Amino acid sequence: MLYVPVYLVFIPIISSMIIFIFRQKAILSLAFVAQSVMSVLAILYFVQYQDDLSQTMFTFGNWNPMIGIGFVNDSISMLFVFLTIFMWWMILLYTFHYHNDHRNFLFFLLFLEGIFLGLLQTNDLFNMFVFIELITIIVTILVAYEKAGNSFRAAIYYLLINTAGILSFLLGIILIYYSFGNINITIVTSMMSNASLSDTLTVRFAFVLIITSISVKSAMFPLFTWLPRAHAVAKSGVSALLSGIVVKGGLYVLIRMTILFQPAGYNMDIIILGLGLTTALVGVIFAMTQTDIKQILAFHTVSQIGIMVIGISFLNGDGFYGGVLHIVNHALFKSLLFLGAGVIIHRYKTKKIHDIRGVFKTMPLLSILMIIGMLSITGAPLFNGFISKSIIKYDLPPYAYWILQLVNLGTATSFVKLSQIFFGPKETLESKGTVLEYIPMILLAGSSIVLGTMHTPIMNVLLNVDLSYYKSFSMQYLGEYLVTIALGYVVYRFIINTYHNAVRKVREFIISFETANILFLSFLSVMIIFFVLLPTL
Repeated sequence: MLYVPVYLVFIPIISSMIIFIFRQKAILSLAFVAQSVMSVLAILYFVQYQDDLSQTMFTFGNWNPMIGIGFVNDSISMLFVFLTIFMWWMILLYTFHYHNDHRNFLFFLLFLEGIFLGLLQTNDLFNMFVFIELITIIVTILVAYEKAGNSFRAAIYYLLINTAGILSFLLGIILIYYSFGNINITIVTSMMSNASLSDTLTVRFAFVLIITSISVKSAMFPLFTWLPRAHAVAKSGVSALLSGIVVKGGLYVLIRMTILFQPAGYNMDIIILGLGLTTALVGVIFAMTQTDIKQILAFHTVSQIGIMVIGISFLNGDGFYGGVLHIVNHALFKSLLFLGAGVIIHRYKTKKIHDIRGVFKTMPLLSILMIIGMLSITGAPLFNGFISKSIIKYDLPPYAYWILQLVNLGTATSFVKLSQIFFGPKETLESKGTVLEYIPMILLAGSSIVLGTMHTPIMNVLLNVDLSYYKSFSMQYLGEYLVTIALGYVVYRFIINTYHNAVRKVREFIISFETANILFLSFLSVMIIFFVLLPTL
């Protein structure tokens, strides 16, 4: 059982190579066999070590951990492992209809899964860098998979911005090695409590470089510009994968790095909270002004990432676990929304919400599933988004609480605007979707409801935390939600739908590659001033 993490990395990678080499159509079903084996192994592994996950640590070749390469799991990484396998199940089912004759697509999809699982379980910083770099390359290929001009441009933009970010991560690792003589995450974390080692300009600069890199990977303000471009042009299944789980890789690394640097006593919580609040607010402002259904969802990914970062800024306690839970919840309902949007776009042949009408009468089941996703993201009681947002907001200081309420109002406004696609007469379409398209959406919608109502036992088993204090429903919660939706309608009706020129200017505001680089350097400079220079002035 100790080697299951290695199997979880290599089973999808080897399966992808077999699918790529052999041309028989029947071999494509190997993808589902691999997923089944991985699912069983992950469950058995968790059951085996659930009581003491520290026993999962091992080093390849039994080398000394000081110099060896190793894997280790804890409750958070196992949660991400389960989420990753589940999300890949959903994307495989959804895309198999479109790509059952495209072995290249399955090759990249499965290869990416193996690498992503490696990122979640590695216990040394250099391998983490390698996994992040490989993920960047394969995601670039998937974004450009349509081979159209706009997809190539978005892919190159994504690749260049993220490469700059990952180089920053590499420089940070070099400085860590220079200071501690080691890059094993467990060992470096234990050495961080020694102030003579950690409270130096070198380590502080390493922290700044690593956080800057993570800000790019997880699309935080002001370095989020690659995300709407990439998600908007990628195929809907790929967008769901990117928004649902791949972008969470950056947040997972953020969690790992906050745990690593926490013993050093830096004022991380303040800057991370500020980044989260700003990202959430800016993302939702852009989302409200969009008219392209995928752009609306993409900018809401930016906004929801901000909410997750706000939760992570607590560093521990209920608020922190609220952030972790929101990562899981967002993966479920945002993937559901992207997959549903993909079906609508494919059938209506347009992404513009003003050109889409009558979806409820034309595709009632799809509409119900989409509405479940919209209720989840807007924080309706009994749905998963409500629980995680509630856990986060109750621990916030007053100013941050009200900023989060503004973000929730903006989210309600956006989805009131998007909901107009459900109204109107029934349309005659060539096809209304396949069973394989609907199965993952039904499972994602069901999961959103289950996590909204049974979060206490699920989080207790997976993370060993007690969240029973947070209830799924009360008449007060329902009243507050209905007031938010009503205010969202007012904002949409009398501001978004009235001041067309101002809204259009925000919608058409484009951050060029040159400006993105200036923002990157500005962000790095501010971080240097805050964490490296100010403490010594």
